Amino acid sequence: MYDMVKYYNQNKKIWESIMSKVALKPLDTKSRTIISICIFVVVFTILITIASIYDFQVSQILTKNALKEGDYISNDFFGVVGEAVGTSPIYIVIAVCTSLLCWFFAKSFDKKAWSIVLAVVFAIAGAVAWWFYIKDIFKYVLEHAAAQIGAAAGSVVYEFRHDGAVMAIEWLIALTLDALTVLVFKNLKKETLKKLLWWVVAALVAAVVANLVIMFVKDPVGRMRFRAINSSVGQALIQSGQVQGYTPWYIRNGQPSKDIIETFVSNYPGASDAFKSFPSGHTCAAGMSYALIMLPDVVDFKHKKFGKIACWVAPIVITMLVAISRIVVGAHYMSDVTFGGTIAFVCFIIAREIFVCKGSHFFSLFPKLAPKKKAAVEDGLDVSVDVEPENATETVSEDFSEQLVEESVEQAACEASQEKSDELKEEDALSGEQADQVSREIAENLRDGSIIE
Repeated sequence: MYDMVKYYNQNKKIWESIMSKVALKPLDTKSRTIISICIFVVVFTILITIASIYDFQVSQILTKNALKEGDYISNDFFGVVGEAVGTSPIYIVIAVCTSLLCWFFAKSFDKKAWSIVLAVVFAIAGAVAWWFYIKDIFKYVLEHAAAQIGAAAGSVVYEFRHDGAVMAIEWLIALTLDALTVLVFKNLKKETLKKLLWWVVAALVAAVVANLVIMFVKDPVGRMRFRAINSSVGQALIQSGQVQGYTPWYIRNGQPSKDIIETFVSNYPGASDAFKSFPSGHTCAAGMSYALIMLPDVVDFKHKKFGKIACWVAPIVITMLVAISRIVVGAHYMSDVTFGGTIAFVCFIIAREIFVCKGSHFFSLFPKLAPKKKAAVEDGLDVSVDVEPENATETVSEDFSEQLVEESVEQAACEASQEKSDELKEEDALSGEQADQVSREIAENLRDGSIIE
């Protein structure tokens, strides 16, 4: 037992180092990428399977207390708020990106004339983004007001969105919000703005691509909204056989005749999109909040782990709330919002991989496709080396961490071995001193004649 304790104490540091290496070693980039893809595929498959089977039933349940039979517009508070402000993430993302670009060009090129011009242009672009957002809110407010008044007078009220006074108020609010947005980023340093540049590029590209996909898919599919089916006009058209009514998300219907669209618009101002249910533009716009998932890649948070979790959870919650609100008011089905949110998510993941992570996750799955470059020619020899993806912070940090752990283990082992050898040397030295002492005592006893055989 004593020998076992002694052995453990002598090799304690070595064992502690080995155990710490096992505990600290995280999953590599390839493993995490595969796991993430599998989770995404499983979750999306479950959601779209449920939606494909129970699409209409889910809408019936969620609109039960929010949309009256025969109505097109719902006055449910949660649904109305989601309708009015649900698109805000796309406008906020664009406004933030333009403000960052404004300061980037203003600070990064020694105030050259062309850079100042670009800075002003992006500041104005931010104001335009805010104006579209305010205009969107006014549109939904007037649409609900028109529904309350009635079809005849409601059409007049709805047209007030083009009134000069209304537009002046919209621009005043937009310019104020733009000025505040620009001032928020005034104190950012040039180095920080350069770090955020690729985040801006990725966010803008993802936003444009996602919304273009939504626009190109809506018209050909021509899916009739649940509230259009629920409306008295929709019921009459379905009974007369002029429209089919509910169809699954994978059926291509195309847009109905202009007469049918005008029938809806004359009864419900703003209902020109009654046959543009799939996919959900509101949910896709809310999904622009996924721009947050790229922030931990370019910004150092004080609490890095908490910041990363928050940047993933927040956009998921925002998108889900808007998605549910769109079903509640009968504007969309479950499959509509599932695809709308997924299109936004996929576009941001791809943009992040291309512009921010520089393909680090892709090349971890397909290392043979990683680009190569020629190393510097030394001693007349060409040496080819693999190019590490720029900004692939996760891969680099993992490799560096593993290297540190291995070096720590080796150092600890060397120190432990050194200590052990030092102890052996001390024991040998001690044994030598004891032997000399015994020899001296024996010699003295021999001289005194005190040794008896």
